[in-house]
Amino acid sequence: MTLEADLTPERVFDQGGPTLADTGEQALLRALTDIARTSPATLAIGSGDDAAVWSPMPGRDLAVSQDALVEGVDFRRWWITPRRLGARALTVALSDLAGMGATPVWCSATLCAPPETGFDDVLEIQRGLCAAAIAAGCAVAGGDVSAIDGPLVIDIVVGGTLVPGAVLRRDGGHPGDVVVVTGALGRAAAGLRLLLDGGELSEQEQAWVDAQLSPVARIAEGLQLVSSGVRCGGDISDGLLIELERISDMSRCGAEIWLDRLPVEPALVSDFGSAWPDLAVGGGEDFELVATLPREGLAGLLASWPSTLAPLTVVGCLREGSGVAVLDREGGASLPPPRTTSRHFS
Repeated sequence: MTLEADLTPERVFDQGGPTLADTGEQALLRALTDIARTSPATLAIGSGDDAAVWSPMPGRDLAVSQDALVEGVDFRRWWITPRRLGARALTVALSDLAGMGATPVWCSATLCAPPETGFDDVLEIQRGLCAAAIAAGCAVAGGDVSAIDGPLVIDIVVGGTLVPGAVLRRDGGHPGDVVVVTGALGRAAAGLRLLLDGGELSEQEQAWVDAQLSPVARIAEGLQLVSSGVRCGGDISDGLLIELERISDMSRCGAEIWLDRLPVEPALVSDFGSAWPDLAVGGGEDFELVATLPREGLAGLLASWPSTLAPLTVVGCLREGSGVAVLDREGGASLPPPRTTSRHFS
């Protein structure tokens, strides 16, 4: 496959054609490898052999993360095209590297699919994944395919590099730190709710659905945070409340969120009424970043923050104690915590 193949019109799932049972594993792996060769050539030996070989730069640490999308849990076929699904699968995994302040270098993908899955659908998933890899400068090192008696599963492993010590960690916060987030909150959770509800979408509602189906990994923002000296943070794929719970627990302190400071679109508040904090604080899947830093460093960080990156907003602080409190404003009244919807097994 060539890069020009990525410019062909997208297909939706289950449009017919040969299945994986018709084509077999060997033909599938050959076609997937051909597509993967369009990704950046940052490996000593790339996709096609039993293993890829990577020679890391001297003096760099390795960051590794893994994420999976499961049909029926993370997506429905009628929501998303196969190509868009492949891009989403990689972006979700890359967000974990962004949350560490790492530079992506390589990825590998495992696909588990029932034999009746369309051969062309799987190639489209690979095209979307490789297009996202090209955009991130990330080589597709290979992966695996397996038959499964169940739903479609895409499992991604990503690897990146870090300057030793220049990393965002959840245990680096201190009481008195301010809490900042990138971008806007609640849009993807609103999109998910609209997808579950079904029906016609307005232009604004379609933008929220697009935020759910085509997230952006804040790689550049993570790199900017660590280069500015910030050392505590993570991505908020599971929601701001859950991520701040993790940060406060590992940093052995408490935290508070100020609702009036949250970067939320006015239409989200007007359309969802009193439920908007459930989306912006507990909904998850925004794939924005949250970080904490000493208050005296805030002005310098904001002043040096490039206008080309997602904007930073102060949304709370760390404090003595434990747990996360949700306040209507700084120094204001405590509110019941919003409902969270992004936890597995709950």
